[in-house]
Amino acid sequence: METISQEPLLYGSLTAHVRRMLEPVAHDSFLFFEDTVRLLDSEISSGARVFDSGCGRGIVTSWLAEKGCKVTAIDSSPDRIEQTRELLHEKNLSDHVQLETSQLPDAFPEDHFDVILDVFSWWHISDWGRLFNLSRKNLKSQGKLIILDTFFGWKTTMDFRQQMRELWHAALPTFNECKNMMIKRDFRMLKTDSIQEAYARYLDAICAKIHELEKEDLGVADPMELQKIKSMWEWFRTAAHTEDLVASCMIGELTQF
Repeated sequence: METISQEPLLYGSLTAHVRRMLEPVAHDSFLFFEDTVRLLDSEISSGARVFDSGCGRGIVTSWLAEKGCKVTAIDSSPDRIEQTRELLHEKNLSDHVQLETSQLPDAFPEDHFDVILDVFSWWHISDWGRLFNLSRKNLKSQGKLIILDTFFGWKTTMDFRQQMRELWHAALPTFNECKNMMIKRDFRMLKTDSIQEAYARYLDAICAKIHELEKEDLGVADPMELQKIKSMWEWFRTAAHTEDLVASCMIGELTQF
């Protein structure tokens, strides 16, 4: 894969089109929406103050608002914040959500949240220690840090780590490093579950849809862009099946200040 900026490919209009081919509520994640909701629904109560720390196009943000949560949602992209704003307006949920264009970890909102939520938003950030420090500072006692994300695993090769640095300018923690960093910051681990099967299933599906789009050749996509999109998603798919990237659901409860 070319060493070029991958973010426009991951969050651009063509990937969004492919995601919508998969499911009508496609969001900027690496899981189907129904899998995301299944993992989160029992963990977040109606009325909770939630920090959605990477809202993308706002699908999970709007679900939280519909659930009755008071949400602060951020994203580094002004375009994605605007898309979230439009979705909330369409659903008459604007009053339930405060939106900000912010770059983590530099602009972490200060509050006392019941829940801080990462749905595949932190994987391209290297300073997870700082993210955990700020999460500890801005959670209520017994508040939850919920992470649905990818980590380096015990099978992750040095070559893959180098690819991650070159393509995404990121150095992920391993699963165990993440868990240990949370424990050292007074989080009691409530859940540390693999979601690799659901993660790989989503990546298999998105690659299959790209292949279908490629075969149809209906002028929907620029062929060069489609090849770049295909290469990027095949990279993620291969990493999932080789377990160079491992997807996990980690939930920690803050026990003290």
